[in-house]
Amino acid sequence: MSGKLKFTGKFSNKKGSIVDVTVNLVQFKDTGSHVVYAPALEVYGYGRSVQEAKDSFVTCLEEFVDYTISKGTVTSELRRLGWKIKGRKNNRTFKVPDFSELLTKNERLIDIMNNREVRTYKADVPMAMPT
Repeated sequence: MSGKLKFTGKFSNKKGSIVDVTVNLVQFKDTGSHVVYAPALEVYGYGRSVQEAKDSFVTCLEEFVDYTISKGTVTSELRRLGWKIKGRKNNRTFKVPDFSELLTKNERLIDIMNNREVRTYKADVPMAMPT
């Protein structure tokens, strides 16, 4: 992995706390568009430039967080995506799946890594975690 990108966003959340979570991002081109993809969250951003793709990613991440908070599905969605969640409701720990684990289970990621020229990053992204 090379480089580090920091994504920040404003999330208003009365049901949980905001924490920075480090996830791997994959940057690649797809039919002329730049793409930034977080396989641990299944969130994509697209744009005509890398910066547009990053900006789009932040917007999509905010939508993902807002939607899962409003539906009360943050924990179940993260479990579905392979996150390890331990503890009780008021004292949970959330562990992002290892990139190597995603490479064995995520068909989209496998296809991207095998068929595209990619650049990978580790990035801190703000996530709302339910209390």
